[in-house]
Amino acid sequence: YYYCIRVMSEIPEPVVHHLELCVCDANDTLKRLQRYGFKLFAKRQTPFCDSLAVKLGRIILVVSQRHYNEVIQNDAIRAEPLTILCCEGNSQTQHSIDTVFNLAFSVKKEDLSKITDNIKSMGGKVIQPPTQVQDEHGALTYAIIKSCCGNVVHTLINKDDYHGPFCTGFELVESDTCEVLDDSTLDINYIDHVTFACYSGNSQTIIEFYEKCFGMNRFQIGNNDDERINGLILSEDVGLRLRAMKYYWCSETGLSYRTKENSPDAMMLVVVESLKGQINCNVQAYLNDHQNEGIEHVALNTMTITKTVSTLQKRGVQFRKPPMAYYEELRKHEKISVLKQDLDALSRLGILLDNEDDSGGSPESREKAKKYLMQIFSQPLFDKKTFFFEVIERIGAKGLGTANILALVRSIREEERRNSMKHDAKKQEISKESVTDIRNC
Repeated sequence: YYYCIRVMSEIPEPVVHHLELCVCDANDTLKRLQRYGFKLFAKRQTPFCDSLAVKLGRIILVVSQRHYNEVIQNDAIRAEPLTILCCEGNSQTQHSIDTVFNLAFSVKKEDLSKITDNIKSMGGKVIQPPTQVQDEHGALTYAIIKSCCGNVVHTLINKDDYHGPFCTGFELVESDTCEVLDDSTLDINYIDHVTFACYSGNSQTIIEFYEKCFGMNRFQIGNNDDERINGLILSEDVGLRLRAMKYYWCSETGLSYRTKENSPDAMMLVVVESLKGQINCNVQAYLNDHQNEGIEHVALNTMTITKTVSTLQKRGVQFRKPPMAYYEELRKHEKISVLKQDLDALSRLGILLDNEDDSGGSPESREKAKKYLMQIFSQPLFDKKTFFFEVIERIGAKGLGTANILALVRSIREEERRNSMKHDAKKQEISKESVTDIRNC
């Protein structure tokens, strides 16, 4: 299943204040993120963890590494401002699964308590009630709530009275200590959407949580989407169901205001679940490695995807590429040819293309009302399949690229098939060598 939540804002800060990663090795993760163009700008060290804040355009990620010699006690952590770890309550000496777990939101100051009260009344868990902390740069107010989706939490932050580089406790990192990378051809500025992956049968519960606690409403993905009953079913050999939710963070919830769509202040939340009986898919691979529900991937919005992806590949970022048959099929469709995209260039880079325009009419009329998107999915950021990035460019399109989701799943299966064949071939080769050695003895 895929559920989407569109979040709108007119506030100066992005709706998503930051995303937090809990990892085994913060410095190693920093190096991996720098390939995407993220730059270190602030850091914090506390008795419980070290945190590095990196930025790319309007996007901020916080990479936190727990101190291995500390036994995690929730009460002690709560006394440490803004600290929340994915592995709280775990007394093991090592953090074992790297994860993106904290989706932090900017909120309106006067309504932060209203939001947390609403969440408590709806049965949600408030980990940290509204709390004010301050340093020499001013004061900020925050709260932390627990999502019903796996290890996901939400830090709610208001910084109306805070003027520091990031948050209290963080020190600015001088530019000469940062790795300088040429980001002139990246053009990545904001988060397009964040995707949760959950166990089969749980997506409806997650959607109801966000509907009740945040006032979110579903929206239709396509003409064939019966979002209240079955959603948009992608069966064939994939077995996925998509449902969408639209959310305007208005004054009633206190999180933000209405604004135009497809702006840097608009963001979707997506919940994905495979249909029953589907075990060989990317969702299940994530759940197996993550050992819990959670944030599967984050989509980065760009205005020039071919230039951006080309630059990222030169920096060492690896992307999943669909089978060549995908592009051969694209060339057969008139609704794709009217877009006048260079399919050879897209094929070389592995970029997927999806036309949302189902209005019909002449090629001339469709040319004037283009609605399409281009996207590509990275290989996992971590050693295990617990998180990946998506890069997306929208030209009037509002959906997720349903045809591309099919292509992604098929490309993953094709990759697994090829790896399996290589593994079997290697085993046979080793077996032949062993037989030869025995005969020569």
